[in-house]
Amino acid sequence: MLYVLLPNRDTLPFFVFFGTYLLAQITGIVSSVPGGLGVFEGILILLLSPPLDGDRLLGSLLAYRGIYYFLPLFCGAALFALYELRQRYLLKVGNQ
Repeated sequence: MLYVLLPNRDTLPFFVFFGTYLLAQITGIVSSVPGGLGVFEGILILLLSPPLDGDRLLGSLLAYRGIYYFLPLFCGAALFALYELRQRYLLKVGNQ
C-alpha cells in the first residue's frame, strides 16, 4: 500500500522498493523501539532519497502510518462504542 502513496513511482522499480521495504520492516522489528517508529521511516528515507524527494517521501510515510495504524484503530473504537451502546440499550429495555 505504501508503494501506491509514493510520489513519482515511475522512477522507482517495484522490486527495488520491495527489497527496501522488507529491509526497513525487518530493521524496525529487530530494533527495540516500539512499532519501529522512526527506524522504519529512517531506513526508507535513507535508501530511497536519491530517486525520490525526501520531504515528499516523508509525507507518504506519514500518510501510510495514518492509514495503516490509526484508521483501523478509530474504526474499531467506533464499532466498540456502538456495540456498548447497543448492549446498554438492550439491558435497559430488558429490565422494563
